[in-house]
Amino acid sequence: MKWVKYVEYVLFIITIVCFASLFFLPQVQHMGDMHADCEWMMWWMYGIVIIGVIAALISPVKNLFTSPKSALTTLVGLVVAALVIGGCWMISSAAPVPNSAGGFFEDVFDLKFTDTILYVTYLVGGISILSILVGEIRNAIK
Repeated sequence: MKWVKYVEYVLFIITIVCFASLFFLPQVQHMGDMHADCEWMMWWMYGIVIIGVIAALISPVKNLFTSPKSALTTLVGLVVAALVIGGCWMISSAAPVPNSAGGFFEDVFDLKFTDTILYVTYLVGGISILSILVGEIRNAIK
């Protein structure tokens, strides 16, 4: 798996170039304010997230074929992940959010997607903290 290291380096370099461009590219004037044009950076971030999701889905599916004994565990994990994401999507709000320009963010998909990602992040973070605490308490008892 030597190629993974090179892919990681390329992604890291592109991310550093994106971040550095905020400081070195000319500023764009928009409604009287000077700011960096960041839309392409958002597309890069979306691309990185999509690459991560694809990698997270391909790895368990690959394990289905390489280790048939773990197939049931892998399928249960994929179903649980799909249920968690679907549940977070269902409880996310599509209510318009006020912005600093006096208007509202009203795109339903963007609002639900953002809330879903936040809920999933909070849930995974909470589960991580709980698992660390339970593991440490269990090790202290032993």
